[in-house]
Amino acid sequence: MGSKSPNLCFGPTGAPTGFTPAGIAGFSDLRPAAVVRELVQNSLDAALEANENTAIVRFRLTRSKTNDIPGIDSYRTAFSSAVDSQKKSSGGKLPSQAGRVVDAIQEALKKDEHDVLSVLDNGIGLNKRRMAALLSDGVSAKSSGATGTFGNGHSVVIPASDLRYVLYGGITKGGRMIGAGHAVLASRGSEKQKYLESGDGFLIHDFQKGGQHIYAQDSSIPTFISRELEVIKKEASQGAAVIVPAFNNFREKGQLWDTVSKAVSRNFFQAIEEEKLSVWVEDLRPGQHGDLQSLDHLTLKEVLTKHRDEKRSHAFLNGRKAFEAHQVLSTGKRHTIPTDLGKIEVSILSHSSDNSFDNRRVDLCRNGMWIAEDKRIPRFYYAFQTQQPFRALLMLDSKQGNRLYELIRDADGPLHDKLDTKRLSERDRSDLRKSLGEIRDWLRNHVPEAGGDSYSPDDVLAIDFGEDTSARVGRMSRSFWGAPAIFGQRDRHLPPRVPENQDGSSSDEAEDGSGESTNRRQFGRRSRPVRQPIFQTVSVPMGNNRRRIRLECQKDCEKAELRMFVDENLDATCDWWRRDQIPPVHVRTVSINGQNISSSELIGEGGKAVGVPLDNLVAGTSVLVEIEYDLPEDISAFMLRDHTTRIEIFKTSKTDNLED
Repeated sequence: MGSKSPNLCFGPTGAPTGFTPAGIAGFSDLRPAAVVRELVQNSLDAALEANENTAIVRFRLTRSKTNDIPGIDSYRTAFSSAVDSQKKSSGGKLPSQAGRVVDAIQEALKKDEHDVLSVLDNGIGLNKRRMAALLSDGVSAKSSGATGTFGNGHSVVIPASDLRYVLYGGITKGGRMIGAGHAVLASRGSEKQKYLESGDGFLIHDFQKGGQHIYAQDSSIPTFISRELEVIKKEASQGAAVIVPAFNNFREKGQLWDTVSKAVSRNFFQAIEEEKLSVWVEDLRPGQHGDLQSLDHLTLKEVLTKHRDEKRSHAFLNGRKAFEAHQVLSTGKRHTIPTDLGKIEVSILSHSSDNSFDNRRVDLCRNGMWIAEDKRIPRFYYAFQTQQPFRALLMLDSKQGNRLYELIRDADGPLHDKLDTKRLSERDRSDLRKSLGEIRDWLRNHVPEAGGDSYSPDDVLAIDFGEDTSARVGRMSRSFWGAPAIFGQRDRHLPPRVPENQDGSSSDEAEDGSGESTNRRQFGRRSRPVRQPIFQTVSVPMGNNRRRIRLECQKDCEKAELRMFVDENLDATCDWWRRDQIPPVHVRTVSINGQNISSSELIGEGGKAVGVPLDNLVAGTSVLVEIEYDLPEDISAFMLRDHTTRIEIFKTSKTDNLED
């Protein structure tokens, strides 16, 4: 092709598409952490494939003229035509969401200059085969040891460009370079062609038969891309570049370093701690100091400590959980757990004066990247209630070459944040569940059980009866007996072990393959004595924000009060809303054992009824509470109709005067 520059080419489409195609619509509202995580994960995989000891990922902010963006003239023409075609097909006016996309693109095209984000790495680089897979939907050219396997990670990055246009470049060992780009607009009628033109444009020389692309290579690569490849060539000799023109800073305020360091430290703390990953951030825009900031094994703890008190998260782990997981990695006791499918490494940190944990938590990392917590791991949910509070970090490495790694890799989803065994064949699903059960049992046997002398907190007993969060409108979740979890010291009575099924799973966690409870009650033989709880409860949903709760009291409890809270771990992001304290729900109406309670008798805070007085509970009695409630306004705005609640029972301490 000589030195002729490529252009933005739009081929025919089999079906019309709008400005909000399904391929990227699911990623449009993702938090910055998801985009940064995907970029770093791809670079980590590429370095692993290249046998690099340490993956170095560089985030660079520069400034560029709009007219210097490759293919921008073709982009403008295609965009204008697409807007006209979409308006005609929708009666002269674009749908609201498509209109917002169009407005953002129009504003970007008016500007003379734009911010440009470039993400460079020292991985295996790109060739024709890898570039074709990168630009495809659902095709992966990654090795079997890669962390990601879905082949659509590039779609996550596209919404970070106000033009929805991302460029790619790669240099392989030996110095061969390749470049391309992908713009996502909308389909349109073509005056020159009889077919409908696709909304997907590719920066290439031309299309070939069979859908193959003729890519720009070496001297024909536009300067916009080749200058980034030259940076890689000087630093590492091989690698890849992802270039985002009209970078919108993920529509977030703040510095790029803050966004990147927070997301990377929380998701790749293992890879960084073990010196398998180093991330650099530099702002080279005019007027900026341009200093390079580095996140590596020397600075990781400082970054994690800075955010250790954050109990909310836009995606994946929050600051507190990430800090604790790293603490387990760096100071915990290491073990190797054998299973029928292969070995897995674990680091365990138990409750002590230095580690004042009030619950139990297990996290899973694969190839140095955090994947899931115990609530999202089949056979693990609610499995350690009779153990002393502890933290454990499970670690899988592709270099171990075992089947356990392969099945866990295949079971996690596109965002790599939970294990769903429904993705596997029936045989693989059974094998993975068995091995996860072996890991769970190993942890049970190696973490001490809670005892009155070893752990006796005070104050609050919380009963978490985890409703079925998969429920939808018209299908209420089923109830089950909840095992109390002690938060603070109130009594030396301890929570019972959750009864187990014959296959070893928790009876109140009969799994559907996703790691979430289907709330089926199946009693089997217990392997250990069951301690008598102070309370047991059953919760039955009676409608939207209405529940019937039965409490059975096994010990006298004076001046008891019941409150309901929205569980902070209600979805995959762990903490969905932006607040550090989780308030109780607002009580509307209450009856106790069929007797209505006036609003003046309820426990109040800030002028809102938040607690139900149970007075003096006598051992051996049963109490039936029916309650209607509202979620706090600042939380309900973020919530679907499904949510998880928990109950806390404690002595009445504060009462506001409430009137009927």
